[in-house]
Amino acid sequence: MPRYRDTARRAWLSARIAKQAMADDELSDETCVDPRFRKEIDRIDSRAGEEDGYQQYAARRQLNEALAAAATAKTRLSAAAPKDRRAARIAKNDAEAALLRARRAARKAGL
Repeated sequence: MPRYRDTARRAWLSARIAKQAMADDELSDETCVDPRFRKEIDRIDSRAGEEDGYQQYAARRQLNEALAAAATAKTRLSAAAPKDRRAARIAKNDAEAALLRARRAARKAGL
């Protein structure tokens, strides 16, 4: 998702292109639209795509780490001595809560 500033800039550029396109003559091969505007829109779109890729990578990595931590916590709970069960259960609950947050972040990132 592009940042607000990029979204506003892209909207302004689109309006300028639309305004210039209205000045175009349909019968002429030449266009009044400045190619710099189109290049800047392409640059904004590519940067937004890269940022989305980074966010997806981070969310996937966080989800994998949370899955591993939750599995480890469950194993430790099942193998815990009776006197250590309370601490192991708390650790398992914390790991499962972190897993839930990681799943929400991954869903938000589009995974």
